[in-house]
Amino acid sequence: MIVNMLQPQLLNWECRDTRSIHTDSVRVVAISCDGKFLASRSDDTTLQLYNLETSSTPKILADHLEREYPGYGLVFSPNSPILAVECDKNIQLWDVITGQHRVLDLGLSVPICSLAFSPNGKLLAAGSFDGIIGFWDLTRDQILPAFKAHSFPIWSLAFSPDSLFLASGSGDGTVGLWSLNGQHSNALLVGHSFPVWSVVFSPDGLTLATGSEDHTIKLWWLEIGQELATLIGHSGAVKSLAFSPEGKTLVSGSQDKTLRLWQISPDLQVGTLLSSIHTLTGHEGSVETVAYSPSERLIVSGSTDGTIKLWRTVD
Repeated sequence: MIVNMLQPQLLNWECRDTRSIHTDSVRVVAISCDGKFLASRSDDTTLQLYNLETSSTPKILADHLEREYPGYGLVFSPNSPILAVECDKNIQLWDVITGQHRVLDLGLSVPICSLAFSPNGKLLAAGSFDGIIGFWDLTRDQILPAFKAHSFPIWSLAFSPDSLFLASGSGDGTVGLWSLNGQHSNALLVGHSFPVWSVVFSPDGLTLATGSEDHTIKLWWLEIGQELATLIGHSGAVKSLAFSPEGKTLVSGSQDKTLRLWQISPDLQVGTLLSSIHTLTGHEGSVETVAYSPSERLIVSGSTDGTIKLWRTVD
């Protein structure tokens, strides 16, 4: 059975601003924990910073972030104005207030393709093209042991809200669920038929959403490690996912040039097929990245058409 639970108040979104700042594909965007800053990474080799509270000109933090493969690692710290961006085999940390930056070397032998901060601010994880996950201890400012998680690139990483688990989405089509304190068993979630581009935990930590090249999104019930629901509707690869801060809505970006909004109900039954409640159109290329503002009234998307769009709720 396909379920479509319409909530009219969730449908009132429209594009309020299109920013054509980059000259090539926008691969990833990130919003700071206070909702003030937006960072974007593009194939034009620039890392740019925008103040969402003003209409001022974006600041270019770096303009030579060249690499052999598209970069997907860009994430803000959960408790400070620090922005992390992967740069080949290393990570650059930028203080977006002072503009100061430094480089972290995690000892990885191949390029990094994903990054994640733990919600408690203590760890920074990096996924590499050879399936290894490396760590930096931010409290002690030192490298931690890495481990082999997959045999293919790790395209996405996400920490659980309690910082006890790390999820990894891989080019082999699997999702890894790793216990960071050793008190739980690790798990490999199998269900997608093609590479997994995005993984994200629900704010309550009970559910993991995964987006894949197979055009689907899957919800996993983590308490039992079982697939809960499949979200269908996209006609292209699902490249990026983001939960709203309160966890009731999931937004997805796809190669089909659209964003879709999904209502996530706590009453979902195992095996549910869920359809989206709304589709946002306007991009002329693949939607590579989406981010939800902490205020819940702003969604940001970036595309291969070189633009960034700001979607806001309509009063």
